[in-house]
Amino acid sequence: MQDKLQLLEQLKALNFNELTCRLWVIKKNTRNAQNSYRALFAAIDGLDADLKNTLKAFFCGNQSAAIEPINVLNEYQALTAAIDEDRALVDDKNNTDLATIIEKIEDGADNDPIVDIKQFNNAWALVFEFTQLDSKIYAFSKVKGGWNLRSARTAKNWIFKEGQFKKVEVDNIFSFRNAIDFVAYGNDVFIRDKANYELGLNIREGLEAKRDLLADAFAEHGIVASVNDLKVAIGTNKTLLRRLVAIEQTRYFEDQEFIEDMKKIIDDHEFNLPSNENGQFVIDENNIDLFLKLVNDKRFISLIKKQMVDADVVEVVEQPAI
Repeated sequence: MQDKLQLLEQLKALNFNELTCRLWVIKKNTRNAQNSYRALFAAIDGLDADLKNTLKAFFCGNQSAAIEPINVLNEYQALTAAIDEDRALVDDKNNTDLATIIEKIEDGADNDPIVDIKQFNNAWALVFEFTQLDSKIYAFSKVKGGWNLRSARTAKNWIFKEGQFKKVEVDNIFSFRNAIDFVAYGNDVFIRDKANYELGLNIREGLEAKRDLLADAFAEHGIVASVNDLKVAIGTNKTLLRRLVAIEQTRYFEDQEFIEDMKKIIDDHEFNLPSNENGQFVIDENNIDLFLKLVNDKRFISLIKKQMVDADVVEVVEQPAI
């Protein structure tokens, strides 16, 4: 992570005023569970300064807007606690559809320009492309729900000027979110809005692919009675998928002593997680959640209340030196 922190400091030290900026409108189409993207170039006039300031605020903070600078980085994981105000997550660009989107943007002049306002209909995301010498920064801002110009024309906007109200025609007015969700530089992605990162990119399919790989790994270690039952029980439930993928980080299931301790805990507390005659766990939709928590050691007894609790995200407490 030290190299990521060094890169972060380099980005924070940029002269943002020297960047050149282009705006791309991203369209998404999903067919047969496969996503495809189009990048449309939109000329901008007078927006450069605002966009550069928004990028600077992403990294360096903005006191007037109550945005803290990024001071701490953590690796992106499927199960991650809420991001603190001065913290960001780091992921690999190639783990999501972001790499494909950037490839579309890099087609450059081969992409269609926006010449008609109707081309903004159903826009899925904005990408701000910042360039300095040979380096490019791609800042992503998710469009919630997609623009729909027909609904915008039903709005009635008024301003008060020179002692009277005046009607403002809104046909060609857009409200942009003055926020960047995540930024790609090289192969690294810096994330400040985890929800929009996962909403904007193809996270679920990646989780489903890892589901099958990890389920097969359980079978190889003789832990579950039926791989198919495990896959069916998890299905496409995103919470269960996250819990399964989190196991990839710890891989406690590869430790036979851990599995034996787990079975003892199940017996001691009479948890509903039966085993067959071969000692393999029998998984179904009623116990899959419990299995995923236990196999990743996410069930605890609280020190103070003495209650049994579940926690998807934990942090090891360092004992003070005596």
